[in-house]
Amino acid sequence: MQGNLLLLALLLVTAQLNAEQIVLDKDNFEHIHFKRIKPTQVRFNDDAIHFDVNKSASFLLLAFDDIRSIRAVSFQWTADGMLNKNSIEQEKSRKGDDAWLRVGLIIEGEPDHVPEPLLPRWVKQVRKTLKHQSGKMVYLIPDALHTPGDTWKSPFSTDIDMISVDSRDMDGGWKQAGYEFTNPQQVVGLWIMADGDNTGSIFESRLRNLVVE
Repeated sequence: MQGNLLLLALLLVTAQLNAEQIVLDKDNFEHIHFKRIKPTQVRFNDDAIHFDVNKSASFLLLAFDDIRSIRAVSFQWTADGMLNKNSIEQEKSRKGDDAWLRVGLIIEGEPDHVPEPLLPRWVKQVRKTLKHQSGKMVYLIPDALHTPGDTWKSPFSTDIDMISVDSRDMDGGWKQAGYEFTNPQQVVGLWIMADGDNTGSIFESRLRNLVVE
């Protein structure tokens, strides 16, 4: 019995040592806009990121200096307003591809070979900001219409996987969300956004205590 308790304590300490809280500071992120789409207004305060969505979309990009092996992600979030989605089929379509919040893991790999002049400006900006190549991304999406644990492909790119993640209520209206991968992901950066451009949605969402393991 005592040996089991010692082993459990050791595992907990190891997990804590491997966990890293991402510093949500404006200077660490690049705010990237899409062409012809109104950008989401983003504010950093109270150790949180505030997204004011008004039929808008844009994203925050954090580039890692080194490729990180990540097996789990957790974060706290909250939202107020209306996200105009009412079915899983809509959520899988281009017209329904919006979310209260997306925490994206940018996966190490070879990007598609598209001639530089044909790339959108925002893609060029992403490639310039990242310090390692990437050809894929995984979005973790809390309070999706899909059942937690379900996955689907982005309607805009087969190189983007979407994962519905579970959320549980906390005090003060916040929710705790998280996801553990079967195999560690080799991650070159984070892509964080809240968007309502495809559904004409207006809402505010907030993110804090983002931890990777």
